[in-house]
Amino acid sequence: ADFFVMSTTTDAFSRVISNAPPTEMDVKQSAELDAKLHELDVYESPDECSRREEVLGELNALLQEWVRESSARKGITEDMRPRCNLYTFGSYRLGVHGPAADIDTLCLGPRHLTREDDFFGVEWNDYEGSFYDVMRKHPGTDSIVPVRDAIVPEIKTVFRGFEIDMAYTSLPSYTSVPEDLDVCQTSVLLNLDDPGVKSLNGCRVADQLLRVVPNHDSFRVALRTLRLWAARRGVYSNVVGFFGGVNLAILVARVCQLYPNAAPSMIVYSFFQLWSTWQWTTPVMLVPIEDEGLPGMRVWDERVNKAERYQLMKILTPAYPAQNSTFNVSVSTLEVLKKEFKRGKEVSKLILLNKSKWDDLWIKLPFFSLYKNYLQVTVSAKTPEEFKTWEGWVGSRTKILIQSIENCTGGMMLAHPGTARYKDPEWKGGEDCHVIYFLGLFPSALKKEKKEKMSMNLNPAVENFQMTVTSWMDRATGESNWVPGMSAQVKHVKRKELPTFVADEIKGYEKDVWVPPKVVAEKVEDESSNGKKRRSNGEDGEDGDGGVEDSAAASSKKAKNNLSASDISKIGDENTEHDDSLVPEHDSIETAATEDIAKRGGGLKVSFAAALSKK
Repeated sequence: ADFFVMSTTTDAFSRVISNAPPTEMDVKQSAELDAKLHELDVYESPDECSRREEVLGELNALLQEWVRESSARKGITEDMRPRCNLYTFGSYRLGVHGPAADIDTLCLGPRHLTREDDFFGVEWNDYEGSFYDVMRKHPGTDSIVPVRDAIVPEIKTVFRGFEIDMAYTSLPSYTSVPEDLDVCQTSVLLNLDDPGVKSLNGCRVADQLLRVVPNHDSFRVALRTLRLWAARRGVYSNVVGFFGGVNLAILVARVCQLYPNAAPSMIVYSFFQLWSTWQWTTPVMLVPIEDEGLPGMRVWDERVNKAERYQLMKILTPAYPAQNSTFNVSVSTLEVLKKEFKRGKEVSKLILLNKSKWDDLWIKLPFFSLYKNYLQVTVSAKTPEEFKTWEGWVGSRTKILIQSIENCTGGMMLAHPGTARYKDPEWKGGEDCHVIYFLGLFPSALKKEKKEKMSMNLNPAVENFQMTVTSWMDRATGESNWVPGMSAQVKHVKRKELPTFVADEIKGYEKDVWVPPKVVAEKVEDESSNGKKRRSNGEDGEDGDGGVEDSAAASSKKAKNNLSASDISKIGDENTEHDDSLVPEHDSIETAATEDIAKRGGGLKVSFAAALSKK
């Protein structure tokens, strides 16, 4: 049957769109893709992989020694054999990490060693005996920052040249943690605090992902490709409302479930084909949502929790308790993601038709050519130590600035957060004490419907953001973490007045531009007929306006701008519209070409795709 309604039954998740094996062309294009990934150093070298394993082994040895010594101070004798377990999760656990990638780790320790007193330590005795103390005194530690007040408290360190994030949770049921403990068992969550559940679920989600994916090799090549795409296209930053490693992996895994025998090239194409037409009010799930009934465990359920109904994108984690991994997504970032999905669909289709190349998929986003107006955010502190924690806090609150812009303009203006970070070479406070990032301002569809011009005051949004970041409180003590010298300045800059330290990036845009080749004989005369033709091909009929696509004409368009660089109280219509020349004319792919891809086992039947995203 072409139609079915997605339910939370096991049968619904066992359904597939195509069991077709890879064609000769699929194998060839997948080999070309993998070769390109190796050429771009997406893979780690065997030597670095061995070094990484050695460093993890050394870290585990340090943890075991710390557990024994700390336990002895608390009267736990050696014959009780107190020990802990070290787990990895994230990209390393999934097998998609690249060179110099950080390592996400979790230490599960015995009940008598707590996170606050023993792992982080206490300030009054200079953290003596804590694992933080062990690491900061170790000669192999290049830098270390304790992040106690994060949702998942962790120690961030650079150890033996590798960035390692270490979380810790003590298990109330164990004096000594069994070496063969299965973290996927629900019972391991009993009596854990909320940070403990969240940290443990990093491991549980990674393991569950690998359990439900039918072909690990194809999954990993496709996921590496899409991580590269997301990073180059500026949509890889979970903290500001784009993708992180987990939710991107879930989306790829879902495509692998629907096409269990597909080659990586076809998985990449089907990824864009599916998610560019998805109704995001419908949750994306890999397994049925189950409530194991453990006390205190909140499982994602929009029928019970009203706030969850209004989340804009719902990509649910596959491990109990299920959570929405994309709760940070805003109206602004969802709009950007939708445009990138559509662009990815067009480019990947051309690649499969041998009318484009893989490099075109991940061409770097020309962020500073997209908009006429930007907000420049400068984060600074007096010392490098203060700056490290302050930068992380302000970055995590950028979503507040985005949402405040949406709210204070009545949804008329949106903000596209740039994911790159910059240093001003003329900064007087020191290179290690500041960072700069940008947000592009653009009108929403609601704004475009209104004919009259209007000015918009963004000062309330900026004031709310600054009040939020300076009200930074320690979760454990309730005391203020903000100290004099910590600053988050926001100012408006026009495109033609962008600072010189981004000039080299802007000059490179011409080299990066992807100009879509013509693949249709007939020219579409108007927007209506263009929409009909796209719909006949199984694509939606929306246009490409939105300004997240490339164009060689970026530098030729001159904007009318009469705002001062610091004034954000009266940004008007003529200053917020996209430069239309930045949106290339995309020709539709003819029906015959689309059918050719479908015969190879890729793509979606239109009715089936619609049914997948309906409740």
